[in-house]
Amino acid sequence: MPVARADGGANALNPAVVAAETRVSLGFAIQGTRYGENFAGTSDQESGVLPGLTAGISRLGPLLGISGVYTGVVYDFAGGPLTYDGYVQGGPGAGLAPYTATDHARFNSLEVRLGRGVALSPRVDIIPFVAAGYQNWYRDIGGAGGYSEFYRAAVAGLGARVDVAVTDRLVVSATAEGLAVIGGRASAPALGFAGDFGTSGEEAVHLGADWRLGNALHLFAGLGLRHFDYTGSGLDNGIYEPPSSTLIVRSEVGVTFGFR
Repeated sequence: MPVARADGGANALNPAVVAAETRVSLGFAIQGTRYGENFAGTSDQESGVLPGLTAGISRLGPLLGISGVYTGVVYDFAGGPLTYDGYVQGGPGAGLAPYTATDHARFNSLEVRLGRGVALSPRVDIIPFVAAGYQNWYRDIGGAGGYSEFYRAAVAGLGARVDVAVTDRLVVSATAEGLAVIGGRASAPALGFAGDFGTSGEEAVHLGADWRLGNALHLFAGLGLRHFDYTGSGLDNGIYEPPSSTLIVRSEVGVTFGFR
């Protein structure tokens, strides 16, 4: 039996996919974080599981006479305690013995996407897109030798999203991105330090599902993995930021309002 297509035509997008991608969403997230850096023969490790939220708005449809245009904005937040196990620079006993404390961390990520949907089959659509965004991490390491530090960077690159209409109400998706981390910077005001990073890489994959309960109300769930590096910085006030690697795993559930 032929599947009705959005906007008409054999090559038009599946209407269930269009409905799943044209929405405002808000959800609860759990984020597992692991951060590591190495310097002067020592290492810093931070890890833990944080609560968070995810929010977004997207649209898939005609725009300015062009069919299948995809636009989207995604915001992710997580915050809470991470276990810090390493060494501090510029504090009491720095570099003399391991330093263990709690990092009261906050993460923010914002990404804007622009792409175009293409039908691969009656029930499968793919959306290649370009992406740009901003990320930051505020770390506040407690204890006598602790201090606050702020990381931030812009990201830009390419991605693709595949949507499969399992039924007229259930759509599952897979997204992959390759991004450049640019304009990165770290600062620790209490130490009189600020340093710039070089360009590095970021990779992300995400699996999701959207279940349409009614004309407007949807439920969604997702699981994603994101990895990025910071190159480290030069010396400032006798202090520098070592190269580092961050791995983030996020799961999320929430509701969306479809406005198609």
